Amino acid sequence: MNHKYSAMNNINKLIYYGSVLLTLFVTIFITSVSLSNPQNETDQDFSNAENAEEKRAKWGTEKFKLELIKEMSSANIALFIDEHLKSINEPSRIYYKFQKESTREDNFIGNVVLNIVKVDQDNTKHITFRYLKGRNKVRFPPQIGARGNPVFMLFFERDSRDMQRLTGGNALFFRSRIRHTIAATEIKDINITYNGESLPAKEISFQPFTETELKNRVSRYKTKKFVIVMSEQIPGYIFKIETFIKDLEDPDDKVKETLQFQGIRTNKELREEYKQRKEKG
Repeated sequence: MNHKYSAMNNINKLIYYGSVLLTLFVTIFITSVSLSNPQNETDQDFSNAENAEEKRAKWGTEKFKLELIKEMSSANIALFIDEHLKSINEPSRIYYKFQKESTREDNFIGNVVLNIVKVDQDNTKHITFRYLKGRNKVRFPPQIGARGNPVFMLFFERDSRDMQRLTGGNALFFRSRIRHTIAATEIKDINITYNGESLPAKEISFQPFTETELKNRVSRYKTKKFVIVMSEQIPGYIFKIETFIKDLEDPDDKVKETLQFQGIRTNKELREEYKQRKEKG
């Protein structure tokens, strides 16, 4: 119960100090740096960066619906309050694999990288992103002051844009339904297996559109299910995010997207590996 009241105080502080809400989706150029030469990543432009914790507060609550704070679900606390990045104390990269399986569009596998460029004295982070490549690439502004792992918000934002692209609907509507559903969702304790080891974890699962009146063009999302698996034993906490769609009118129409943790490497380790490859090659 104390944890819940503490969480409510924290979110109220975030909203108080974050009175000036940053505009989501500021389109800026983020320099894509090849993994083969990590030394080039020291030159990062954070002049137009988003404040990470203000963004998390905005995702977790509605601007004019502060009542969500009063009855915070355990899912809200796990996603929007907990400090997912607290164990990372030096510049590092967190790697995820993204996989899409669809009966309507091309299947593909890609990579998502969170590049923690700088760790401040208060243990907050400066972060840049590489979210897929080629025609699937999504550009996101860098973030400063991060305590939480923003990868789940990036996943939701890309997913909302994708639903807008495929349906002609509004991405704001899809994001709003996701936020509201998370606010009423509780977590479930589970175990996961990573590198042959069983780890305690939390599972958050929800279906944002089951109670929503949807037009025919978006009816295939009626039963869309989101599953987030988190573990404090995983750097950045986020182990897996998955969505699954099965059209009620056409059972053969299915879409599954998965983002899964692959590992973490410090910049120091990456520089050493690059140096060794250069000496060999």
